[in-house]
Amino acid sequence: MMENPDPNLLRRLRIRHLELLCHLREVSTVHAAAERMHLSQPAATRMIKEIEEIFGGPLFDRMARGIAANHIGAELIRRSDVLLAGLLAAQEETAAMRAGASGLIRIGTFSGSTMLPTGIVELCRRMPGLRVQIRETQIDVLISELLRGELDCIVGALAPDEFNNERLDRLRVDLLASDRLSVMASRTNPLARRRKVTWAHLADQSWILPPRGSLLRRAVIAACLTEGVTPPQPRIECLSTLTVLTFLRQDPDCIGPMREQHALEETAINKNLVILDVRPSATMPPLAMLTRSGPETMRRPVSELLDVLKGLSPPHKGPLS
Repeated sequence: MMENPDPNLLRRLRIRHLELLCHLREVSTVHAAAERMHLSQPAATRMIKEIEEIFGGPLFDRMARGIAANHIGAELIRRSDVLLAGLLAAQEETAAMRAGASGLIRIGTFSGSTMLPTGIVELCRRMPGLRVQIRETQIDVLISELLRGELDCIVGALAPDEFNNERLDRLRVDLLASDRLSVMASRTNPLARRRKVTWAHLADQSWILPPRGSLLRRAVIAACLTEGVTPPQPRIECLSTLTVLTFLRQDPDCIGPMREQHALEETAINKNLVILDVRPSATMPPLAMLTRSGPETMRRPVSELLDVLKGLSPPHKGPLS
């Protein structure tokens, strides 16, 4: 039978204890962690002993070259990350509200979809004065930040291999919209006049591709391999969709991949760009919103954003289980 924790011991826990645990996730010696906190090594060692007393036993394995968290310590460090990030977020949000904002939402994204900007515009109409922070980087970094509480949600498309990642067990995934890959070109590109374009036709073209590991790059590679075509090497490699569009407008020889929804919107605005009639078409992972699962209640800005985004796309059955 599990013993109930002593509440008197837990009252001894201080924010500095949480800070030390978070530093020990990043460094392997007490000396390095102490330097980061501007403490002496003996003072940091005493704090570790205090933390272990509070939580009822050893949390670290002592080794010749430093210390390493045991399985209990690793879980406590994970929870400390979330608690500390939550306190920092609360501090930032209250400061924003004192300055006149109605709230704060921190959104991670890694997709070129225009659904998120459209959704944020509507969200700000619903919640005037809301402050929005958008963090754009690779999905694996965003998921780590979301799990640590540094983000409120992520909007984008999950790569298939992420569904095999155990981190997904700690996330709620709400599907928003299915998606396909489009290949864009200038209207003066010779391929623009073709009724049907195969992946073999595209193999030796001047591609503008995002970096390896990106969903668009992976979708192009998968489509080529499925058709028995050697994946193209990019003439130009860049991540920015705006930069890709600029190259397509200025160099008729270039072609570039884009999410279908985004491509349709761009070609409606710019009549000098076209979507090539590529067959067979290539699918993209569906767009989704990721939030932390568990007992934590979804904050109003996040739940409102989810409601807005679901209203912009065909309804899905709900969160992945």
